[in-house]
Amino acid sequence: MLQTGDTNQWDLTTLLNVLRETKPKRQLNKVDKQRITKENNDLLTITNIRNNNAHHASKCVSDTEFETIWSQLSSILISFEDDADEIAELKLNTSDAKQKEPINTVNTIEAKRLKDLGNEAYKQKHFDEAIKWFSQALVLAGLSDYDRSILYSNRAAAYLEKHETSEVTSSMDSRYLALQDAEHARDLRQTWPKAHFRIGQAHVALGEYEKAVHSFDKALALDPTNSEMRNFRDSALERKHYYDRKDHLNRQNMPRTTREQLNDLSKISGYTIQQCEKVIDFIRKDDPGKDAVFTGHQYRDGDDNVKQNYELAARFYSKAAALGNAEGMYNLALLHQQGLGVKKDIQATIELLEQAAAQSPTMSDKLPIPNVGVAEAEHSLGLHYETGVGVEMNYYKAAQWYQRASDHGSATAANNLGLMYGAGKSIARDLVKSEQLLRLAVTRGDQNAAMNLALLFSEKQDFQAAEQWCRFA
Repeated sequence: MLQTGDTNQWDLTTLLNVLRETKPKRQLNKVDKQRITKENNDLLTITNIRNNNAHHASKCVSDTEFETIWSQLSSILISFEDDADEIAELKLNTSDAKQKEPINTVNTIEAKRLKDLGNEAYKQKHFDEAIKWFSQALVLAGLSDYDRSILYSNRAAAYLEKHETSEVTSSMDSRYLALQDAEHARDLRQTWPKAHFRIGQAHVALGEYEKAVHSFDKALALDPTNSEMRNFRDSALERKHYYDRKDHLNRQNMPRTTREQLNDLSKISGYTIQQCEKVIDFIRKDDPGKDAVFTGHQYRDGDDNVKQNYELAARFYSKAAALGNAEGMYNLALLHQQGLGVKKDIQATIELLEQAAAQSPTMSDKLPIPNVGVAEAEHSLGLHYETGVGVEMNYYKAAQWYQRASDHGSATAANNLGLMYGAGKSIARDLVKSEQLLRLAVTRGDQNAAMNLALLFSEKQDFQAAEQWCRFA
């Protein structure tokens, strides 16, 4: 068969082996060697996929397995310069979905023209105009499900860019319209990852984080290597847990201007606002890292004669981080977590938190003042490991980070570690230890710890103590 030279007669394994064993006639430079090595590895991957499926015990694969295999193969074919759109069209044509109406070639060409106009308007941030072009294309008859699903997805993206934040009171709210369009796209192509991704984005815009996580998980099941989708999923999961913990009700987490925070500092310390300002000015002059952090706070929160600007806040936090300042690292991590002024990037968040947590917990050996940002970062890492946001869920590591943060003075970490002991999460259940930690959290000012103590005493059937802590909360 090989001697015929007719590749059409060769099976896939034979063809791929021949390609991999072909030797170059000339000496290759380093770049070409790396390229050929990658191509040979890709060919080996195709061979393995073929062999695994040819000898599959059940002779069929699940939808999730199919999507994983398709994702691997399409990535390789595109790297070999196959056309991505043709591959996507091939996938659509091999699905069980049947086109409900005949394709109208003229309308298909017109829809593409309108879609291109919409895409260009979207790039220019003219979102209402983009919506207009996509809408004109969608009313055309005789479009394929493939083309129509893209139009719905693109229009959903444009609706989401309107960034409405008020309570949804109308079915014409852009966030609700985005969700409808995303669901239409999914109904037309149920195995298209981006359709599920768009649904997740719409749920995030509506503040429905649990539903968002569910949709992002579906998208990731269909496209497991997509880092953007994983990033959005982790961000939605973080917000879900944030609201589940009622952190949004904690006064410390509520937006306050720098001036309001200075007023609080004055009340707590007993110093006048002017005295507090003098101390801050002294620290600014003595420590460039702290100076950058304080400036970052002003831009993050807004101040007298300073307009809130997250991009500038991120720039100053980054400057502080470069100078080794833990508080700068921690606050820059939070901006990356929310995508405020910088790209939303959970992995960057984790890396910055780890850098901050690696700093000394005190300003110096001679000055045992807490190094702001260290305990906060340790507590945040505990949250990430407990919830599985950006890292693999690991209760043991979560408990370790909470313990470190608690040792360094964190009230919230003491509360969370107390809850872990109470529930027996990866550590032996110990209600005595749980009570001790929750009491410690209360003395440090954690607002949730008192109610958690009330629940703990209720479980112990000490209802008198439970009532006392409930009143305290």
